[in-house]
Amino acid sequence: MDGLLLDSERQYLESFSQTCAQFDLSNMEQVFYDCIGLRSADSSIVLQKALGHLVDLAAFNAAWVEHAEQQRAKNIPLKSGAQELLSLLQDAGIPRMVATSTRTDHALHHLQKAGIYDLITHVVGGDQVTLGKPEPEIYLKAAATAGFDANDCAAFEDSDPGTLAAVRSGATTVQVPDLKPPSQQTLALGHVVALELLAGAQKIGLI
Repeated sequence: MDGLLLDSERQYLESFSQTCAQFDLSNMEQVFYDCIGLRSADSSIVLQKALGHLVDLAAFNAAWVEHAEQQRAKNIPLKSGAQELLSLLQDAGIPRMVATSTRTDHALHHLQKAGIYDLITHVVGGDQVTLGKPEPEIYLKAAATAGFDANDCAAFEDSDPGTLAAVRSGATTVQVPDLKPPSQQTLALGHVVALELLAGAQKIGLI
């Protein structure tokens, strides 16, 4: 969802940078990048390791949430091709499942605010699975909820952890990188990489 359908990663990065400035932390962008694609519980481990010895992490997280909410209150922009692709799939009768590391209630709110909730069939949030990305559980659950085997599904991702999860599930995987380019290790998975959603869908014959 974030960084793929919603152009929200830039908002998260800006709010993270604002929070770092508030706590007199500098050169911490890599910490943010290391959290991309992870559930809150897993990103908390990253933050604890990187920042736990420097700040009160609870206070840092609270400030980050506040800054992020201020950003989202303005608007949540869409990524190029997101609405068009979802509409085309809806017209074709193809289920559109969101498998996101974000908590389900937050994901529903963000999709509604961005104006594409009505184009989504179902949302599987990170709180609905035991193991987050890069484990494949969320994609297996999303496919099963739609009534399909993951091998018969196409998965679109922006992050490396999400892409690895999708590939491990057996789904035909398209990566549309956002802020963070795919690593060489991720590229070695052999999936499709595209500059934007519609191009990726065309590459695998979905549209």
